[in-house]
Amino acid sequence: MAKKINIKDIFNGLGMPDITYVAQENGEYEEDLKLGIEERGTLCLLTGSSKTGKTTLYKRVFSMMKKEPLIVRCDSTINAEEFWKRPLERIDFDRLTSLQQTDLTEVSAGGKIGGNIGWAWLAGLIGEVSLGIKKSSSETEIREKIVSKPSPAHLIPLLKFSNAVLVVEDFHYLDENVQKEIFQQWKAFTDEEVSVLVVGTTHHGVDLAYANSDLVGRIQQIDLGRWSESDLLQIANKGFDTLDVKAPSSVLSLIAKESSGLPIITQQTCAQLFSDKKIFEFKVGAKVEFNEQDAFDALNKIASTKYKQFDSWYSRLTIGPRKRARKYDTYEILLLVFTLDPLKYELKRHEIDDRIKELNLSFLKVPPAPSINSTLSALGKFQKNNGFELFEWSKRDQVIYVLEPAFLFFLRWRNPRNSLPSLIDIIDVLLKNFSK
Repeated sequence: MAKKINIKDIFNGLGMPDITYVAQENGEYEEDLKLGIEERGTLCLLTGSSKTGKTTLYKRVFSMMKKEPLIVRCDSTINAEEFWKRPLERIDFDRLTSLQQTDLTEVSAGGKIGGNIGWAWLAGLIGEVSLGIKKSSSETEIREKIVSKPSPAHLIPLLKFSNAVLVVEDFHYLDENVQKEIFQQWKAFTDEEVSVLVVGTTHHGVDLAYANSDLVGRIQQIDLGRWSESDLLQIANKGFDTLDVKAPSSVLSLIAKESSGLPIITQQTCAQLFSDKKIFEFKVGAKVEFNEQDAFDALNKIASTKYKQFDSWYSRLTIGPRKRARKYDTYEILLLVFTLDPLKYELKRHEIDDRIKELNLSFLKVPPAPSINSTLSALGKFQKNNGFELFEWSKRDQVIYVLEPAFLFFLRWRNPRNSLPSLIDIIDVLLKNFSK
């Protein structure tokens, strides 16, 4: 008897995919991260635009390596002391194992390793004397002592002698001065041969890391770009093969091509195909048919529901600051240059000019170079004032980065369609919005 499978267990657009997991670029990034963690003392920088699979990647690698992530999620409110306190507060010794099994091993600062892993064990590594801990202290008392004095010195022994790996997410949200202070302290980790993973969507943190001369030669950067259509197609094929459904290759290829290089959109759209037919649990091998219109409808449904928050961002960005006072349609054109093929998550300054020429927008007030430069420089402040972050302009590198590639998908599929969107279609929709 054919078994039934929940579609959400096959096409997982929110959690960790299992059956439909695909190693991007034949596993190159997984191997690079594994080597970075194994090469002790490496600062691993895992960068890339939002939703390119950074979290899925490192969790997959850590699972294979039997490593346990000790995660710090950053925000603009925390200072350096709070930064070091958060991972200490999150320590769960039930999930950790000691890498040293000797009865007694001397470590730096008068510490020692021995006994069962726990707060007393960590205190032994740090040094009971420096912490002011008595032998009669309870685990709770020891934890309070360690957490009350947060510093890299309290984390390093844990990371060095257990399977825990410090993972810093959303580093770009930290205040710039806090970022600089933390990077100045990072040398202590490399000196103690402790690898750390920093995950970020922007390139500013990378600039700070490379600007620290003490870290030269100790950085392993893994930059996730847009996924290839062939890798995205593998996701769809794996899922449909598991369900024993023979979907037309044209339908699956269309979904892969229109996912804007993002695996999450491929996963979500494939799941939506079944959802649109009210199929949430599927009997393997049962007959179901899909055509291109089903794919068009699914893509639109995902854009208009899962990414509906882009609606307000879209409106604010297309209107731009002081719309009536602006001489040129610079913000409008900035959006249009990202609608051209090939899809790119970053454009160099000269590529923006090339794409403007390719658009041939005689019906818009095309700006001269100084106006474009001014807009790019003001882009960060404008987005911050409006509560969103879609693009990042690097004046040093003369590159504009797309931080939310799903927005490019939203631009193409926010409206219902019965055919693939053409450039003229997109321009027409944008112009209608610009004229409001």
